[in-house]
Amino acid sequence: MMRYDVINLIQGRVDQADVLEREADQTIVEFRQGKLYSYETKLIRGCGVRVIKNGRSGFASSTNPERIDDLINTALELADLGPKAGFRLPPAEEPAVVPTFENKVMLVTVERMVEWGKDLIDALSARLPELKVDIKIHRTYSETSVVNTEGFDGHFAKAELVMLVIGLLVDDGIFWVSDFVNMSSSPVWQMGQILERIESLVRMGKRRATVRTGTYPVVVMPTALPELLFPIAVAVNGKQLEKRTSPLIGKENMSVLSDKITLIDNRLHPYGLASAPFDGEGVRARKNVLFERGFFKGFVFDTATAAVCGRSSTGSAVRDYFSLPQPGLSNLEMLPGDAELGATLKGISEGLLVYDVIGGGQSNYLAGEVSLNVSCGYKIENGVVTGRVKDVGIAGNVYEMFQRVAAVGSMVRDLGSNFLPFVLFSGLKVASRA
Repeated sequence: MMRYDVINLIQGRVDQADVLEREADQTIVEFRQGKLYSYETKLIRGCGVRVIKNGRSGFASSTNPERIDDLINTALELADLGPKAGFRLPPAEEPAVVPTFENKVMLVTVERMVEWGKDLIDALSARLPELKVDIKIHRTYSETSVVNTEGFDGHFAKAELVMLVIGLLVDDGIFWVSDFVNMSSSPVWQMGQILERIESLVRMGKRRATVRTGTYPVVVMPTALPELLFPIAVAVNGKQLEKRTSPLIGKENMSVLSDKITLIDNRLHPYGLASAPFDGEGVRARKNVLFERGFFKGFVFDTATAAVCGRSSTGSAVRDYFSLPQPGLSNLEMLPGDAELGATLKGISEGLLVYDVIGGGQSNYLAGEVSLNVSCGYKIENGVVTGRVKDVGIAGNVYEMFQRVAAVGSMVRDLGSNFLPFVLFSGLKVASRA
């Protein structure tokens, strides 16, 4: 246990120190164009130590348990030239209780993962022979530990099992469809549900439809919603408060979004991909309400950023063994509303149904501006999906968009670290080359 060796050797030589140790065993099975392409196992192990010495901080990491002295000496040397540390490491406290490990996940063998992939491809080929299919199945077992000189000593294990399916339809142009499944809580093969979703996307896309540039009602499905939420996730980060770059500065406890929107950063979500009993510094995990019925409730912080901003840590330190802690979100939840998708579509005379978007790289996230290409979307006419759209984009300011929420879906989709319903926007700017 490398972390204990580091802490024992560094005691008395520094003001404070913490160590994060992580080990992960990942198995990846990949299919390309309907054929088994590869399977591999990766073993990742490393240790990162942060020290505070004479009021300055230093950090070093290593994957070699035989070179602990070098690791410690590097951290100490960097602390001599490091930034001032105006914070103290968190004291010992009892970690939260959150389910992160289901033993049945580890019983899923490589052979079973290959079998799942082949069965799904055979079923999709039988129903949709024109669809080219790629599949990735990831199974990961990890152990994460944090120990510090203030008495905290935390450890947890996590098992993750996820599948990503991407389908390519070459029919009057290129059309992508995709699906994602998180089986970390129960490794039950969900082939029927995956088939139904993929087949529905392809069937709806058999015909082409056009939409003119304008403002339309837009239904954004859970799979596309994270791209619209990303600028908001950036803005609530305490680093943006420290840098004075967040558009949310000065708006705490003020109405910013629609009263239909409640967003929660929840590290305690059972079997979420970002779930943990404590954060990257050992602060007890908790739920952080970011927006409550549209009111902005506050930023998220790690210990160092909180100290600079005159706040307290929100248990939001994100960190791996090779990096310093930074504030960040864990599992993002949006509370559901009462809308049903079928009834919602019937109420739209002309609009868009969006399942996936790409192209956020040209967006000004700090200002909340986005410009996204619709990679999987459909036109709605008189309450009916009439066909897929091509060369269509959505642009605008996300804060203005989320003030135009007409309805929120009643069902939440598990996307691993995003737990989201669909959202109906009463009017978004749509650009088209048609």
